[in-house]
Amino acid sequence: MPETLRSIELGIALRDLRAHRNLTQVELSTLLGKRSHSEISRWESGKLAPHERDIDALLDALEATGAERSHIRKLMRESAARNWLSPGVGQGLAMLHEYEARATHIVDVQPLMIPGPLQTRDYAIAFMMASGRTREEAEERADFRMSRREILTRNSALEYTAIIGEAPLRYPFCRPSIAIAQLRQLIQLSRLETVTIQVLPLTQGYHEALEGSFILLEFNEIDPAVYLEHYRSATTLTDRKDVRHYMLAATNVRRAAMSPSSSLELIAHLMNQMENTCDTPEMDQI
Repeated sequence: MPETLRSIELGIALRDLRAHRNLTQVELSTLLGKRSHSEISRWESGKLAPHERDIDALLDALEATGAERSHIRKLMRESAARNWLSPGVGQGLAMLHEYEARATHIVDVQPLMIPGPLQTRDYAIAFMMASGRTREEAEERADFRMSRREILTRNSALEYTAIIGEAPLRYPFCRPSIAIAQLRQLIQLSRLETVTIQVLPLTQGYHEALEGSFILLEFNEIDPAVYLEHYRSATTLTDRKDVRHYMLAATNVRRAAMSPSSSLELIAHLMNQMENTCDTPEMDQI
């Protein structure tokens, strides 16, 4: 089976299971006997699909629990599925990180918040704490989110387009100082050759982003996919008909958004406006 997004998800699960047992790929290959660590690496990257007998041997070597065995085998059975749901926030984020690392073109449509790869660490922490996580949990997740920003500088061939609603720019949920730093970072990141930022104005009529956020990912050797993040789960769509609808939606949303230059002018205006009204520590507590 060639590399697919589903094989990538299986690879992530295999990697996490091995890491949970505190084993390196070399140590696991020793336990398996006839398997080289390079082969295990290809399983975990999704570039090579293990046979069922290999999975059985691996699960035995790792002394997998019943729940772990069921999860891995479920991923193998569903390897041909065109759309799938991934319960749990952590697993969904790990999948998205792998998808983004392989993508050549990303359209990140976020009408209600700043896209993850563009967030400052403080903005990410503030958001996660507002959603009920502890400071420690928020910082851990924020560090992971910061690692997603590497896609913007590591791959010079990437085209990353962020479509951001005007509302989260104009009416931030966080302290003014954090919001100002976030707007400033958007301006700085927009100077990267890989990044294009467009704002969806509040005055715009209907557009598909009103139906919810989505991330369209295109690859060199894998069919395009759509990633949908929910409250406590994530959905990946690879069915060609479904993806085509989102590709059309991405085109329409880009047309409805302001031009990149006008978008940056608005962001700079909002940043200056906040700076002018945030001259005292008291204002920063709002």
